[in-house]
Amino acid sequence: MIAVIAVTLLVMMVLIVLSVMSGLVEQACRRNHNWTGDIILSRESLVGFPFYDDFISELRRNDIVLEATPVINTFALIESATPAQLIGIRLSEFCRVTGFAHVLTNRLNGNHDLSFTVPESRNTRFRPRLTPERKSRGAFVGRYVDIPFLQFTAPPRDISLTVFGLSSKGVLTGSEAGENQNFSIIGEHRAGLVDIDQAILIDFDELQKFSLMDGLTDGRPPRTSEIRVKIRPGIGLDTARVEIFALWKRFIRQKKIDENTQNVASLLEDVTIQTWRRYRHDFIAPMEKEKSLMVIVFCMIGLVAVFIVFAIFYMIVTEKIKDIGIIKSLGGSRWALTRLFLAYGALVGVVGALMGTAIGWCIVVKSNNIEGWLNNHFGFRLWDPAVYVIDKIPDTVDITQAVIIAAVAIMAAVLGAAVPAHRAGQLAAVEALRVE
Repeated sequence: MIAVIAVTLLVMMVLIVLSVMSGLVEQACRRNHNWTGDIILSRESLVGFPFYDDFISELRRNDIVLEATPVINTFALIESATPAQLIGIRLSEFCRVTGFAHVLTNRLNGNHDLSFTVPESRNTRFRPRLTPERKSRGAFVGRYVDIPFLQFTAPPRDISLTVFGLSSKGVLTGSEAGENQNFSIIGEHRAGLVDIDQAILIDFDELQKFSLMDGLTDGRPPRTSEIRVKIRPGIGLDTARVEIFALWKRFIRQKKIDENTQNVASLLEDVTIQTWRRYRHDFIAPMEKEKSLMVIVFCMIGLVAVFIVFAIFYMIVTEKIKDIGIIKSLGGSRWALTRLFLAYGALVGVVGALMGTAIGWCIVVKSNNIEGWLNNHFGFRLWDPAVYVIDKIPDTVDITQAVIIAAVAIMAAVLGAAVPAHRAGQLAAVEALRVE
């Protein structure tokens, strides 16, 4: 029974931890891919880079590209106090490039309305009719954006956003106190990635004007922070990245030769072209390393289980020496005795593996309920979304992984019983009967 309990605990512990870690890595990869698209052209500077529409037109003419869209990343102050990431997108284009549409909820226009349009208020005394410019200033807030008393009611609530615009040379431009505009909260987004769910999404053209990246202030071409690209199915991302990189290099050479564009072509030189996995590497790699580390740790724990089974079976053989002698005196072979104890070890492994798998499976499936119960009753929070990026504990079990863990546990039990079984088979009948 002690050996069975040891194997049960080992299987349960390994299954829970590896299921959570595997689910964490899988969800992180899927959600990051949904957010970024396949290939990303980006420049880390908040200044951004110009001629994005020209290059998007070239991309759309390429056979490997399905769609491309620009994205602006900057930072803002909410109500002149709370910092937040501000992202500008062309919503319908962005949703065709990425898998972001299903995480958007427009609380005022309907769940499937992919638009930043602010709806009119029926009570014009409470809220006057909107101008065409104000109608385009809708905003989707992430679930972790700190906006006090946020309620999705009609008319939508307005929030004040402040940004500090930069010229194409990286010089602060516009008002010294920053540019300030009001936007209307019309919905929310839940990408399941904490850093993204702390951002506010607004229309690309509105943010371009708002952050003074439209070029009207310094007389330079409009700029963007990124270009997201969706590749046709069946084409490898590395292959696509190499082809887009070559296309980008030709594009830069053309802009440098052209007298009308060569004065700002230098902004194109440090644009990086990455696959989605490389682009989000800083968020995915730590989880993959944690999973690898856990596998190594539990391999070492598995050795402990082998020694536990070995010690218990060695004691069993020692206590059963007289019985072994009787069996041998009646014609029992060495292999028959060895096989008996090996089968005993296998039975311990099978029972422990089945019990451990069943208990571990139940805990994984109910992990979020257990975490919520501990948090509600004891204030003990097992899962911090800000640490693990994913907003909830992965609660699915990979059947293949569960079978492998159970099989390894059975092998460990048989391995632990091997030496005692061999000793039992090698005992001479006379020596065994002479024990007492």
